[in-house]
Amino acid sequence: MREIKKQPVSWRTGIIAGYAVIVILTSAVWLFSLLGPVSQALEDRQREGLVSVANATEVALAASELPVSNVLERISTSDNLRLTLISHEGEVIADSVKNAELTSHAERPEVVEALKGSMGFDKRVSETDGVEYLYVAIPSNARQAGAVLRVSMPLAQAHAAVMRFQWTSLALLVATFILAIGAALFAFTRAARPVSHLERVRTDFVANASHELKTPVAGIRLLSESISQASAEGDVEVIGQFAERLSHESERLQSLVADLMDLSRLEDEMHLTLGSDTCDLAKIARASFEAHQLTAQEAGLVFQWQSNLSAGVPCRVHLSVANAKILVDNLIDNAIAYTEHGSVTVQLDQMDSYAVFEVADTGIGIPADDHDRIFERFYRVDTARSRETGGTGLGLSLVRHAVLRGNGTIEIESALGEGSTFRVTLPLA
Repeated sequence: MREIKKQPVSWRTGIIAGYAVIVILTSAVWLFSLLGPVSQALEDRQREGLVSVANATEVALAASELPVSNVLERISTSDNLRLTLISHEGEVIADSVKNAELTSHAERPEVVEALKGSMGFDKRVSETDGVEYLYVAIPSNARQAGAVLRVSMPLAQAHAAVMRFQWTSLALLVATFILAIGAALFAFTRAARPVSHLERVRTDFVANASHELKTPVAGIRLLSESISQASAEGDVEVIGQFAERLSHESERLQSLVADLMDLSRLEDEMHLTLGSDTCDLAKIARASFEAHQLTAQEAGLVFQWQSNLSAGVPCRVHLSVANAKILVDNLIDNAIAYTEHGSVTVQLDQMDSYAVFEVADTGIGIPADDHDRIFERFYRVDTARSRETGGTGLGLSLVRHAVLRGNGTIEIESALGEGSTFRVTLPLA
């Protein structure tokens, strides 16, 4: 017979079960801890009501000339309320209940206390009808000196109120349990999504990085073999050509490794709060613009700088100098690389409490379908063009991480064949 192995319980299931047990136990303890106080509070309230009735009856007996039994019957409008006038010897003088048992009440606890001159209370099951009553007795001199006026009422009403509270609390407990389980399932489902997404991103990153590194490494190896062969054959001219291409591939590899290291550093910094590092974005942007002038000129482009800031006025943002350079350099590099003719405009403005850095070009543009993906690592709109310009596919991803590190936002306006505009908004330091 094939043995069936039990599947181990996942850690999420265990946590959800533990969470549910904690919620149930906490709610149950809370519920049962309230039953006693609630029951006592209802009983105290009923006792206070009986005291008020007794005092009002004492006043009515003193003011009325009607027989005592008539006064008691008129006040006792409820069948559950009973009023009894008891003599100082414990004999019943009058009762609101007709044909009531008129035995001696001298030994009743509440009557004993009232005969001593204080207010008496008791709670017991009646020997007559087997119902639990709450009794209140007060000294009375309205019709007979040294008498006792007693008021009683069944505790069934208070018990019914407690039962209603119990059922209501039980319903709340069940509802709380259901909501707690639902919240736990929702929370763990949401928590599982980033984990699976992270696994997918990591797998994609390893695959893409391996592919990107493989190309220049293979090129370097092939070129080194070719140089070795040309050297053996004494072909000096070919050696020079291969050496130049080898230098190009090594620079490409160096650029890729540098971008990967920058990306890794920026991603490690993302879990940190806004840092204390600040920099003058105006100074960095202006220096990057001047450094790219020769490249733009060689490409035959009109390269322009625009700013509403006066010369020498700083524009400080919450970015380190290294991150600010990554942001500015990559946006300008991309604009020049993907613009065959026309112009590239670099602009920095200060609006209220924000710095707005913008790079606009008249280049090949980006299709609308690609706008949401261009900030992904290794994503290229035009692969052939990117490889031709020596791009690593990490530039815009680096820009996005740098912008997020500065607690800013980045927008893109672009259409195929109509150029692109990248706009970065950063809060001022």
